[in-house]
Amino acid sequence: MQEEKLLTVKNLCTSFHTPEGVVRSVDGVSFDVSRGETLALVGESGCGKTVTSLSLIGLLAETAAVTADTLRFDGRDLLSLDREQRRLVRGSGISMIFQEPMTSLNPVYRIDRQIGEVFTCHNPGMSKKEVRERSIEMLRKVGVPNPEERLRVYPHQLSGGLRQRVMIAIALAAGAPLVIADEPTTALDVTIQAQILQLLRELQQENGMSMILITHDFGVVSQLAQRVAVMYAGRIVEEGSVEEIFRDPQHPYTQLLILSIPGIKVKRGGRLESISGAVPNPLRFPSGCRFHPRCPYAMDICRQKVPPETEKDGRRVSCFLRGGEYAE
Repeated sequence: MQEEKLLTVKNLCTSFHTPEGVVRSVDGVSFDVSRGETLALVGESGCGKTVTSLSLIGLLAETAAVTADTLRFDGRDLLSLDREQRRLVRGSGISMIFQEPMTSLNPVYRIDRQIGEVFTCHNPGMSKKEVRERSIEMLRKVGVPNPEERLRVYPHQLSGGLRQRVMIAIALAAGAPLVIADEPTTALDVTIQAQILQLLRELQQENGMSMILITHDFGVVSQLAQRVAVMYAGRIVEEGSVEEIFRDPQHPYTQLLILSIPGIKVKRGGRLESISGAVPNPLRFPSGCRFHPRCPYAMDICRQKVPPETEKDGRRVSCFLRGGEYAE
């Protein structure tokens, strides 16, 4: 039986108009998210992961231009919605756990106001007493101790782990079926990271929600995701199940990413690989395959032409080594 698609994205492009020219941060990205599934978007900083997620929920600056062949969520065409309709989808349909809770939470408002705004926005008839009770319930659900007391404090009075839990509570308050988690364990110590990951697993199982996990950490991917889409320079270069990607990565970029992380392919005492160079400037993407300046297997054709995307048994990869006359 085919899984029901909650989100379908085809040929998503996001550009920004700047004084230096047009920056094409996301360039032809396509993926699906099924109900109850976690898809990880993986790649280095600057590859377009966060811009992709913000394009879905319409939280980009006015200088951004977003187009897509298909951008459908739960049977609705997101691109056809007006600003007010799009606002109502945020929170109740698609919610987001932002990357850094200290900068995402408003420092001058207490926690009760910041959680309560979600309930009053999506349930205008809810009384103040109901809002308070639901806010306490959400904080308790995400493991915040003494939730009644925590409601009255400011973000700076909480530890990093508690601020992240508050961010998760705000994201889940409206019962959204799809949650975008943008680097949910960044800036947390290892112990707190493990607690947050366990919390997300439990909440997903309990609520049956879908998740888009944005990260550069394959260790986090292995604990939360079922499928992985690897992004580089605004494009998805490889997609497959977590097991397939870890066992047999097809794209050179994916291979090097995995070999740069201890404990997945490289065991204790082994030598970690590094990727030379840096993600290219989106104002001046290289011709052909955008990874060719850093790829140890680059050929002449890689510098001249965009590699074709090949798909087999649910796996996608864009590389001349895997498709066409240059394939092994």
